[in-house]
Amino acid sequence: MSNYKCRKCNAKLRANEAYEYRGAFACEKHFDEVIEMRDFERNQIIKEEHNKTKVFKGLDLTDSTIGKANKALLKPRIEIASKESSRLKNYERGDL
Repeated sequence: MSNYKCRKCNAKLRANEAYEYRGAFACEKHFDEVIEMRDFERNQIIKEEHNKTKVFKGLDLTDSTIGKANKALLKPRIEIASKESSRLKNYERGDL
């Protein structure tokens, strides 16, 4: 037995029975559903990451006087946006 487990039904799978999509494993029966789940999760994370950074669009964040002032004002948001979310880490590990 391997460490493969269907993301939908939690069935333990041998390597030759496991189907993989974007880091998530599935049995043959649930492969299409797991694809849909992973695509949904991926799209949600993309939206979340976009929302963290959209406030910076078009702003001067260079080392100019205005850019430095913007960076100082937005420091907490820049810090949050620069960190990888736990949801993204879990997705990349296939844990969601």
